[in-house]
Amino acid sequence: NAGGLGVNWLIFGSSGHETKPEGGVLENFTRCSEKNFGPNHFVKTIVDTFKVLCFKPISPHAPFYYTGFYNMNENGDIENGYTKQVHFDKIRINHYFCKSKEEYITMKMKRGDVNFDNFRSMRDFNGHDRNECEDTEILSHI
Repeated sequence: NAGGLGVNWLIFGSSGHETKPEGGVLENFTRCSEKNFGPNHFVKTIVDTFKVLCFKPISPHAPFYYTGFYNMNENGDIENGYTKQVHFDKIRINHYFCKSKEEYITMKMKRGDVNFDNFRSMRDFNGHDRNECEDTEILSHI
């Protein structure tokens, strides 16, 4: 009955970069939040388009499925849009929310927030610029 796979993300911070560093994102942004940081409970969903009626107008994270189909986490539990526990033992999405402060100001603030169609503020940057942990796992896959 899986209509889609909800994949938790891991929020990566600025890694202390004020300006855009030379080189790629994966090598430059290796500092991230702790696993149970609040926003890591959100998911990106990989859907079977034949089982999805539409996405909820209030969130791009939670699809409406046809009757009998559900959003599952990596363990096969039904969860839709937001998980009670953060799971990324089998799969995860690295979410480079902040990048450098310069990139955030010049790109993300102007682009706005997909959920609310408004401009982002430095409050969003400061709330997501989490750098408690070092994570270079992705580098072993490239």
